[in-house]
Formats: sequence, C-alpha cells, structure tokens
Amino acid sequence: MGEKVYAKEPTTPEELAQYGNHIVQYSPEYSLCAGCETCSIMCGLTHDGFTGPGNSRIHVDLGTRSMIHRIVACQQCNDHPCYNACPRKDAAMCLDPDTGIAYVNEENCIGCGLCARACKFQPSRIVLRKNKDRKKWKAMKCDLCRGNPEGPQCIKWCPVRCIGLSDDSTFVDSLATPVQSAD
Repeated sequence: MGEKVYAKEPTTPEELAQYGNHIVQYSPEYSLCAGCETCSIMCGLTHDGFTGPGNSRIHVDLGTRSMIHRIVACQQCNDHPCYNACPRKDAAMCLDPDTGIAYVNEENCIGCGLCARACKFQPSRIVLRKNKDRKKWKAMKCDLCRGNPEGPQCIKWCPVRCIGLSDDSTFVDSLATPVQSAD
C-alpha cells in the first residue's frame, strides 16, 4: 500500500473549480493574518456557545518562525470523500440539498474517524473531539455556519479581514494584488 498523496491548497481558478464555496485566506499582499485566532473563537461560540481548545471548526496554523499564519478550514470538495467514507451517510455526514455543503450531524456520528482519514488535505480538515458530555468521540468540520443568515462568523469577525469565501474572493492567488479603485 502506497503513501497517501494529499491535496494542496487550491489557488488557481482551475483548482478552485474542484471545490465548493469555502473559507479562503487572502494573499498576504492584501491582508496578513495576525494570528489572533478570533476566527477560531467565534466559530466555537457560534456552534457550541463556548470557546476553548478543540471546539473550533476552523484552525489557525501559527507560523512561529516565519510569523506567516495559515488558516485551515474544510474546502468542501465537490466529490465529498468525507461523505462517501461515512458508514452513516445522510445520518451523520450529510449534504445540504440546497448548497451542497457537507456537514456533520453530531447526534448521529459514531466517531469512527473514517471521514477524517478520507480527507484529501493534511492536516485533515475534519477533527475528532469528545462530545458535550465528554463520553463519545464525534467528528467536527467547517459547515460555513450553515443556517446562520449572517454567514460564516469567522469572516464576519476577522479584525484584519484576511479571510473570505472562495466564490466572493478575487485575492486567492498568491501573486494577487488588490484591485485599484476607479475613483
């Protein structure tokens, strides 16, 4: 059995076409992540009503030597390997019929971890954590704050505006420069 080859972060329009709408980090020329983890904090507060290590669906990979921080969130792959790997498909790992967003229904998740292992990315965009009563393992992944009329709270509350949605973003290419105003 060969070593698993992981996907790289999509940056070109061709690569982005393989994924649904997802959280993207803008080019450092546009806005640099400060590493404050407000996105992670707001994610935990929105979904669970509290924040702490391990209850966020978005993660900040702090670049301690380079001081370049990287936002890590589910890419919402069009082929949904996490959904296909789930033994409780449509009960635990579900697809929103309107948006195509893959999300976890925690009540029905058995915590097997097959979805996390099927993720194309390293680190996996799906993490396992203990549920609220701390007895069972459950999968957790970004669902773009599905059902929240204000959209993803990580984007709304980012103080440096370094993240956005892929469908709305023109600054995902690493060589991108902000568009100049015509005023």
